[in-house]
Amino acid sequence: MAGEIAGLPSQLPPTTESRLSLNFSNDFLGSGGSVDDFRTAQIIIAATIGDKWLALFDHSTLTSRKTPQTGRLDQIAGSLGYRFVDHVKRQTIFRVVAGAGFRTVGDFAGERMQNGFHRIVESDVIDLPYVDSSDTDATVWFDANYYRAMHNSDSNGFFGGWQSGFWLRGNSLATSDSQWDSALGIYAVSSKKSVDIWLGARQDWRTGYDQDFVQEATASAESDIAIVAGLRWGALVLETVQQLNNDASYGQLRFIADGNSSMAALDSWPPFNFEFGIILPDVQVQLTAKIKSGIFASAASNWRESLFVDARFGEPQYGNDSNSFVKTQQLSIGMEYERRLPLAPNWISFYGAIAAGWRREQLLGDGILAGASSNSVDKATFLLNTGLRFAAADLGGGWRYRLQLGLTAWAPTSETQVEFAGQSLPLLKKGLGLNLGMSFDYE
Repeated sequence: MAGEIAGLPSQLPPTTESRLSLNFSNDFLGSGGSVDDFRTAQIIIAATIGDKWLALFDHSTLTSRKTPQTGRLDQIAGSLGYRFVDHVKRQTIFRVVAGAGFRTVGDFAGERMQNGFHRIVESDVIDLPYVDSSDTDATVWFDANYYRAMHNSDSNGFFGGWQSGFWLRGNSLATSDSQWDSALGIYAVSSKKSVDIWLGARQDWRTGYDQDFVQEATASAESDIAIVAGLRWGALVLETVQQLNNDASYGQLRFIADGNSSMAALDSWPPFNFEFGIILPDVQVQLTAKIKSGIFASAASNWRESLFVDARFGEPQYGNDSNSFVKTQQLSIGMEYERRLPLAPNWISFYGAIAAGWRREQLLGDGILAGASSNSVDKATFLLNTGLRFAAADLGGGWRYRLQLGLTAWAPTSETQVEFAGQSLPLLKKGLGLNLGMSFDYE
């Protein structure tokens, strides 16, 4: 199970500000094991705009695997919030954010994403039909956080310099279709420099989810009290939520940028970069190594020019067929240009890249097609990348870490038909994906 309230910010102690965050929730990081049911996966992208505004996008995959009714559904939420209360004084922090947005359910590639991840980690493919629900509702919500520092440690060494306190969080979201989600939590928090540790309890309530059995089962499973333990170490956040009555658990892996980390001065763009990314919804892993160059951009240019090698691999699902997967390998060489955004100096930059290489694909069967395969085919391929990078943390030893949000497009020179399970099917089709990842820069 995974489960922040869809359309609300992810949980983080008020002692830490986040201007951008990427949140991946799943039923890992918990003693309940991987059950691949209910809100089985959730991705949240949230960004603070200026000092008061918050924009948020949420994608959740919902499943119900219990007989006699089995099925799946995807949920997308988007919202815009405003911080009405921002009281920070000595030992007290009190913040209230309220907002509005939308929430919709339907087929939003959740099956492709879930099974694509499962093929990478060699887990079971989940073959469930989508239920016939396609509602879109307006949402209104609030999120309130109160923190009170209680104790400061004066001792030396590792146990010195810690500030301890308690944190209360309450939030609620209502939809125009009479759905109502609420949560209330109380936590003990200890903080020191770039580290936060919290432990406490959380109670969730869900009502109004009678449109279909998938939403009803998910809401019932998420309505429970749970023990919560979390850790922030710099730009990395780990949290596990252990339910007490439903015998399930979930966790979140989150990457944040607080806007305080900055890139180096103009004359010291990092000479070497290594990137890791996940491409969605046709899941592929991207690994890229870059080196600074000066073929077209002079040393005085505002643009950083890089030569790079880009490798990708995965076994994304073939369209909506959960019995067929495309074994994919791609290697490209190209050139990238990156420049800081003038409206957000020293922590946000824009990038664009073009490359050429080779892409190989092969159809593989699963489920009722287990053991089936096609011939592998390959063609020359062109690659285009664009997006934004956000300075997140200094890692020491000359390394820096940045978050990356982008789009990637690939275009093989031609499609190729292959024979598979008695059919002639096209491979090496053009594609477009969302690239969520991180960049490690070495000075």
